[in-house]
Amino acid sequence: MEVIALSNSCEYGQPGIFRGHLRFDSPRLAGYKWEICEIRGKRAGPRLCICAGIHPNEVSAIEAAVRLQRAFDPEIMAGSVSIIPFINQPGLFEYPDYVCPLDGKNIEHTFPGKKDGTFSEALCDAIMNEWCVGADCLIDMHGGNLRENVSKFVIVQNSPDAQLSARARQMAMCFDAEFVLALPTRFIDRPGTYSPSAFAHQGRLAVLPEAGANGLATEDTVSFFVDGVLNVARTIGIVSTPLSEIRNAQVVCDDYLWVYCPVGGDFHAEVEPGDRVTKGQRLGTITSLFGETLTEVSAPDSGCLLWRVTHPSIKEGSFMGAIGTQEHRTS
Repeated sequence: MEVIALSNSCEYGQPGIFRGHLRFDSPRLAGYKWEICEIRGKRAGPRLCICAGIHPNEVSAIEAAVRLQRAFDPEIMAGSVSIIPFINQPGLFEYPDYVCPLDGKNIEHTFPGKKDGTFSEALCDAIMNEWCVGADCLIDMHGGNLRENVSKFVIVQNSPDAQLSARARQMAMCFDAEFVLALPTRFIDRPGTYSPSAFAHQGRLAVLPEAGANGLATEDTVSFFVDGVLNVARTIGIVSTPLSEIRNAQVVCDDYLWVYCPVGGDFHAEVEPGDRVTKGQRLGTITSLFGETLTEVSAPDSGCLLWRVTHPSIKEGSFMGAIGTQEHRTS
């Protein structure tokens, strides 16, 4: 990994605020560079990595990554905070909903990647094995694409390592979320998976907070990310200021069920993110452009609606939303 400093930057790896660009080692990533801000305290301590912009239209997360660059003071903090505010560089100013324009892959579903793979695969490998080397935690911020309404929730990965699972939940609870989604262990060994799952496979920690709607940067959503990240930094010992208040329920869910469109048409939703639903409950109807009902869409299981697509026109087989099933605890 090569770093190039801006003129108003300290030297990389030294106490202070580094601002500049980085280039990754893989030839697949040649020709691209990433803005990076790294704040390093005068005292040794944990390392926290923060990123946004895997999906270019999730603008509240990107704005939060920009604001967080000024939220840490190297004079009083311990350890380091490294921030890449925009990961999907080929998508900058292109506004793709989910994919990297160079290979058509969804970067977030491509972890752990591979160094000699496609652009997205090489990028995921570089994030894990170059930038995040030695990090105590990666916070991968998402949510609120152009045609999505997303509740405030956080994804972590359940692991056979009980200590790692407990740490993941502790970090997730730093965010003022409606829901905490602890993915089942089957996600760990999937090829092409979420960042928390790929990190857990290596015994490492990543947290994925989501919030926002329709490609809009709102103060409420930006604050959700900023306050949550700062709480993580407080919890792991980078800063010593008091934790911010948690107001939402933080309902724990233990599975992530995608809802797919059974037939192309216009979807008229009857539930919204945050709503509780029961198995078989009608989520809405799909109509033709003549206004005729084509079919009803039902919940595949009981749980909480985490997010849904807001544009009514949805093609057959495309995703419409997702449900988190509420965790069942034995007494």
